[in-house]
Amino acid sequence: MVAKKRKSRVSSKLSVKAFSQRRSLSAAVESKLLTFNQPTYTDQELEFFEDAWATTPAGTALDKRMEFVIGGGIKPIFELLDDKDLSERQKQGKLKKYDKELQSLIKFDELMNFNQVLLDASTMAKVFGRSVILFENLLDDKSVGLPKYLKLVHSRNLNKVNINAESWDIEDVKIMNPSKVAVPEEMIYIANKPNSPIRHSIWFGYSEMQRIAGAARAYRRIIEFDMPEIAQTMWAGSVMLLIKKMGRNKSNAQTDANNILNSIKPGTYNAIEVDALDEIQLEKLDLDPKIGDLVKLTDAYERIMIGNSQTPSALLGREEDQNRATLIGKIRFFIEGPVKADREWLSDIISKQWYQRVLEKMGHVDILDDVRVKAEFEPIFMESWDDLVDAVIKLDQVLPLPDDKKLELLNLEEFKDDLVVKEEEQKQIMEASINETEKKNRFYKQALSYLKKVT
Repeated sequence: MVAKKRKSRVSSKLSVKAFSQRRSLSAAVESKLLTFNQPTYTDQELEFFEDAWATTPAGTALDKRMEFVIGGGIKPIFELLDDKDLSERQKQGKLKKYDKELQSLIKFDELMNFNQVLLDASTMAKVFGRSVILFENLLDDKSVGLPKYLKLVHSRNLNKVNINAESWDIEDVKIMNPSKVAVPEEMIYIANKPNSPIRHSIWFGYSEMQRIAGAARAYRRIIEFDMPEIAQTMWAGSVMLLIKKMGRNKSNAQTDANNILNSIKPGTYNAIEVDALDEIQLEKLDLDPKIGDLVKLTDAYERIMIGNSQTPSALLGREEDQNRATLIGKIRFFIEGPVKADREWLSDIISKQWYQRVLEKMGHVDILDDVRVKAEFEPIFMESWDDLVDAVIKLDQVLPLPDDKKLELLNLEEFKDDLVVKEEEQKQIMEASINETEKKNRFYKQALSYLKKVT
């Protein structure tokens, strides 16, 4: 009896302990912010976006914007992780020893034709909300070895994105064609607004075509269907033939009507034989298609689509801005606004998902303890080179500028490194000249002192 009671107490303690463990585990699970995601768009909606890009000015405007974003191309640069209390010359001196690794990244970009692949992938991400560039290195273990090919998967072939329960980062992406499950180590995943305001759409992205899908469909209908019908109506006109049966049955009257309609050709003389009893009356119809109002409506839709991408209309062949200064001002705002924002968006993605991984696969992971690799876009020149140089020269005459500031105004920041080197060389030459002068002065002093003693 005593043994049973002891066993019961032990069992009770184990039950309490197990309950406590389950409770603490449940509390740990509840402490995580769990979520789920689902596709932002149906395949039908993606088809609308594809048609809008392919058949309307919305696609032309978006293409022009992305051409400005990529510009002269993208390239990697190194930045020191710790550059506190270092002068610009000291920074460049520390970065100089990594030139070999930097050139390896640049050459690998050229080998992979990376700029063109990035342009296509980023455009696709803007149209559909996301895109994927797959690495193909022909090895079973995708975590090692440089990619041999870059393969852009069409956005409509991308399926479910699985996210990590703790970090909400991407775990893998299911792809329909080719049939594959891609993990982050073997792809560049580009999402336009990965955390868009659309609920439960994390990592599925947001399409730039969504806001103009209705305008694009209406525009396409006007251009492809309404305009041809209007053109035919305005050229040939429309009439109504009234044929009286004159006591005959409906079938015979309908036969005569079909014969007449089939024989009439717009813009030509027509003749046909009918029964003597038939009486035909022609009524002309004035449909008044209001072509002027329809053209204005088309223009309004076009403005909506172009405005959605914030691309200056003059870049698309709409010569509305006759004033050159006004045009250049609009293009500057365009570059400093949406183009700059898109460049920052892509730079963050490419720095981490491409350049950092390539460095690691090249075996240069140790340098990441000293530097970070960052994607940088080539500058875009707005004015003619002569006008820009002339403006900087005039400004320098009024207010003398340091050389680094002149390079910044000329959009030649990439030559600041050369300027530092040049300044260092000039400093060395100046110091050498000073030392030589001091030597000569000492020699002259010694010579004079000697002559005084002799005389």
